[in-house]
Amino acid sequence: MAANSTPIDQEDASAAEAATLSSLYSFLALTMRYPDPAFCNDQFLDAMDSLLASLEWQTELDEFRVWRGATIDYLDDLRTEYTRLFITAALRATIPPYASVYMDGDGTLCGRTTERTRDFYRERGYDLTDETEPADHIRFELDFLAALAGEARLDDEELFLRTLFRPWFERFQEKCMKEARHPFYKASIQLIDFFTKEEQ
Repeated sequence: MAANSTPIDQEDASAAEAATLSSLYSFLALTMRYPDPAFCNDQFLDAMDSLLASLEWQTELDEFRVWRGATIDYLDDLRTEYTRLFITAALRATIPPYASVYMDGDGTLCGRTTERTRDFYRERGYDLTDETEPADHIRFELDFLAALAGEARLDDEELFLRTLFRPWFERFQEKCMKEARHPFYKASIQLIDFFTKEEQ
């Protein structure tokens, strides 16, 4: 009887790990959405605090807590920084959160990479229900990774990370870390990097 318990335990552990990773990807996708009261609330900020604490990222945690303690309207504060970083910063300072801008060589939206990304989703049985942004927006890519992880489709997850996510994210991350001044977004970008590295 005991001999059969190990594979079941391993299966349970793998399922739990996949569910945890799926939840992490979903949370990180939210950090890359325009802040909305539907999700951007105390529970959301508590989750960020807990995640940074669990990783023992003390510098990022301290900066996050100082910001949170000093901010009267954190929703407005996050919206201001999101807009500055990803939508309307000065020329050359805006950091578009779309893969095609970094991958297609001409800096434009909705290029070949957008189509490749959408095709990858569809070939695996997914499609966008929200058409407000191109398919290669970082939040959609993280939501897709959450779906793959939730189904323990590790080969598809690894292939997507290696071919369609990491190659552009590394350039996006580099720009973000130069331009971001807000502890929430600095931490978010570092967390996305940490959880999407192949060795994770």
